[in-house]
Amino acid sequence: MANLLNLQSRLVTISHVTPSIIDQLRLEHGETLSCPCSTISIPYKDFVSHAISFDPVCTSIFTNRQWIEALYTPWVWTKDFRQTASSQFKLLAVLCSFSNDTVLQGIDEIGNDQLITIQFSSEDQIQSQVNATIERVKSNLYVQIVSTLQFLQILTRSNQFVSASSPDYWGYVRQNYDGYYISDWTKDLCKFSGSSNIDSYIFPANFSSINLTDSDYQYVFDSYYDNHGHVYNLTRVSGFWEACYQLDAIYNSTLDCLYDADCLVLFSDYFPSLNNMNLTSSIVSSSPKNVSVQNRLSYLFVDEWSTKINYSKYVEDCAPLFCTYAITDQINFSYTITLLLSLYGGLAIMLRFIAASVVNIAAKTKFRLTNINANFGKSL
Repeated sequence: MANLLNLQSRLVTISHVTPSIIDQLRLEHGETLSCPCSTISIPYKDFVSHAISFDPVCTSIFTNRQWIEALYTPWVWTKDFRQTASSQFKLLAVLCSFSNDTVLQGIDEIGNDQLITIQFSSEDQIQSQVNATIERVKSNLYVQIVSTLQFLQILTRSNQFVSASSPDYWGYVRQNYDGYYISDWTKDLCKFSGSSNIDSYIFPANFSSINLTDSDYQYVFDSYYDNHGHVYNLTRVSGFWEACYQLDAIYNSTLDCLYDADCLVLFSDYFPSLNNMNLTSSIVSSSPKNVSVQNRLSYLFVDEWSTKINYSKYVEDCAPLFCTYAITDQINFSYTITLLLSLYGGLAIMLRFIAASVVNIAAKTKFRLTNINANFGKSL
């Protein structure tokens, strides 16, 4: 009886399916539904598009050539931000450009990647797969950028390359009674032999009131005081730093000054070449992030990276020809009763037939035995 009431499954196949039909089937038969794609490998570029907005600093005037060249000031105190400003902004422009090129390379990599889709997938499932692929590529791109920069840092330090704008180095040509001679002087703050002090020697960037005339330049190498013991006037450049290597300096900078109109006025005061520029309109439009350049580099100088999926194109490429699903039938109780009665009736008829046959056979056997005995008696 229990076996007769067991659930029974059967497979149903539907041809000429459409996305709306598949959605309805997924609601009704989600666990057992199977819709094989006719194409199992689809390039992401066929149905995925990207919208990327880069860090506003990278698209501002502060990374273009005109700005960088206007900051070049060769004859200033080594601790004056004017000494390193041009090289720092040039490095910033290089990092922005490097990140931009790397991101575009990543988009090409994603586009050429293949989505393996054996079964037809929902839009949410496809979006999840695309997001996972993008995060993987972004992580690889960051490693690629950082590895390159670390290699350059190691190469620079191991070969003891000294930047002309280093706060540790000063070189000049001076006229003597017998002609000209070159003089240089290096402090102990940046030990280019590999001392760990290189990483720790980072200090705030300042504009200085020092003017290096012939009478005082030789006294200001490592001092905040003039020849008469007076402290030089220093003006902090918000969000910028100085270091033994300019890459270390720009790494630690948060660029706060570029978001502040009052701070940008300082650039006009200390860099006369900027007077023909409208710096007020050059302020970075977004809010200050208080995020270092190194941290900005960790997300590739990308403010937002969004993707859009053309799901209709995915459906077109996948092109499922049919779907199958399993349904479960339960035998009706009345049908079971009818079946049992039928079996009972059939069994009764069969038993009557068997019984009649057995009786008939037994009767015939008895009759034969009687005839045999009678004939045997006569013969005696």
